[in-house]
Amino acid sequence: MRRILDRHPSIAICRETQFQRLVYSRRKAFGDLSDLTNRRRLIDEYLSSRFIRRMDLNRAALADRLQREGASYKAMFSSLLHYYADSQGKSRFGEKTPQHALFLETLCEWFPNAAILHMVRDPHATVASMQRMPWRRSVVANARIWLKLNQAARRFREWPGYLEVRYEALVTDPECEIRKICSFIGERYSPSMLVREEDPPESSADWLLRSRSAVTAARLDVWRNELTADEVAQIEWVLGPELESFGYAREASPASAFTVLRGLGYEAFDFARFVFARLPAVWYRFGAPTKIGKFEQWEGPKWQR
Repeated sequence: MRRILDRHPSIAICRETQFQRLVYSRRKAFGDLSDLTNRRRLIDEYLSSRFIRRMDLNRAALADRLQREGASYKAMFSSLLHYYADSQGKSRFGEKTPQHALFLETLCEWFPNAAILHMVRDPHATVASMQRMPWRRSVVANARIWLKLNQAARRFREWPGYLEVRYEALVTDPECEIRKICSFIGERYSPSMLVREEDPPESSADWLLRSRSAVTAARLDVWRNELTADEVAQIEWVLGPELESFGYAREASPASAFTVLRGLGYEAFDFARFVFARLPAVWYRFGAPTKIGKFEQWEGPKWQR
């Protein structure tokens, strides 16, 4: 979805900024950004993060702009997105960070005319996809992540700019769905949005290759061959009635007590392993919160360090 919208002649949707989690949640530590010293300290730390580095922007020029314009946290975030749009020669900006669903109240205060595009995908398929990632967690933990983020986004469905987009509808009839989105945000549909991009380097990860490929429905049911019956039951146990409320059907018999306990056991082991591997990140989050680079170094999986 990000890449499709980013190919529109007037719209620039940057990669994940993690701004709310890495910056705004640390605002007490960094202090008032109207103070140039605080602002410079934040800019130096944040622009060294991997999320900014992989945007492939001119970081010196970006830093200069943020120093001039970022006198508040809202202004800092807005300036970053404006800079990305300007670098692409486009007039409208947007951003894709799944965790920002947890900060929508703040974001809607900052951008009262914003459009919220909430992409919903079958939780079975989502969890199966997450299990393939290098940062994989347990099935139960990933199901909880799906539920937490989607519930948070759905709380804003009465927002005038909210639109729920179904992954399944998008990949089945992409042009129809993209036309609906363009109409919703007040832009004219452009065929260039559905033109697949040049292949990335061969060393790119599988999920990056898929994100650049043509939109296809080929992976809709791949999860059926990747998840066991017990894993499907555990996902549906975590989601409970929310599964049907999002329009998805149950695919397994109710989880037995043993299946639930086994899932919780895997989750507990996974959590302990996850925390132990990232213990230094706990210090940099709470003991030295302004050290974003150090926190990020230890918070991410080993392959990213």
